[in-house]
Amino acid sequence: MKPTPRLACLFVGSLMLSGCGGTSSLDNAVVVPDPTVNISANPAAAALGTSTAAAPAEAAAPAAGGTAPAAAPAAAAPTTSDGFGTLKGKVVLEGAKPTLKFLVNKGDAGVKDAAVCATSDVPNEALLTGADGKGVKYALVYIPKPTAVNPAAIEATKTAKVVFDQKNCVFVPHVIGFMKGQTIDIVSSDPVGHNVNAKMRANGASNNLLGPGQKTTFTPKAGEGRPSEVTCDIHPWMKAYWLILDNPYFAVTDENGNFEIKNAPAGTQKVVVWQEAVQFVTPPSGSDVTIPKDGVTENLEFKVDAAKVKVN
Repeated sequence: MKPTPRLACLFVGSLMLSGCGGTSSLDNAVVVPDPTVNISANPAAAALGTSTAAAPAEAAAPAAGGTAPAAAPAAAAPTTSDGFGTLKGKVVLEGAKPTLKFLVNKGDAGVKDAAVCATSDVPNEALLTGADGKGVKYALVYIPKPTAVNPAAIEATKTAKVVFDQKNCVFVPHVIGFMKGQTIDIVSSDPVGHNVNAKMRANGASNNLLGPGQKTTFTPKAGEGRPSEVTCDIHPWMKAYWLILDNPYFAVTDENGNFEIKNAPAGTQKVVVWQEAVQFVTPPSGSDVTIPKDGVTENLEFKVDAAKVKVN
């Protein structure tokens, strides 16, 4: 019996899928998308024309009697968006500033290494304000999950020099931010020994002992997502904070509470503000802030509630 054209096509198609000794399953087929087609992991976002980072895919369940497939590599951060702008604003204190005692008083012979550590009063840097008493210094402002990442922002961050020093038994600066893969210099300008005990999670424990005038480096392999406390066990009043992200969108407020993050993705972003004396000023997941394309956020202000200040 001569096969009909329809049956012949089905027969040939089955052979092409099966191969020698194979099956006709398409489970292992590789689909190559058309590069001209914009594929979004979020159909709703695609309909709105926004750029969103694809969520990591969950591992597929193993077939009965089989082994679990290898975990898929983490998705690379998106590098395109509808544009970029500047996140700019200020962190201010709302309410009366509480009086903070010095951590070390000048001339206190009872502290360790007093000849170096008690040459001047050591202020409590958990809550510092500018000349107007309102602008809050050392607050962290960051975008934990940006919808896109500008390559220029990554380059600018990774090439910036970051130095974490110890001067007169004080960590300088008190708060820093840096990016996964960015190397920081850890130095000691003091003639006495210190240790830098960074209490991280994703990067594991890091406790560097530095002798007088010594230095070392540190390069994080992962983002931490939230600030990590850094202490010196030799001089217990010494404390600082590191924020390590896997993107370049972070800033530390200056002495007047000002901050600026350039080349941030345009559109609505979740922005987190953290300050040592109150911890999270915004919800830990962030507050919605709309960044204008090729523009700058205006009149953006985050308030630290003085009534919630907790300082040891």
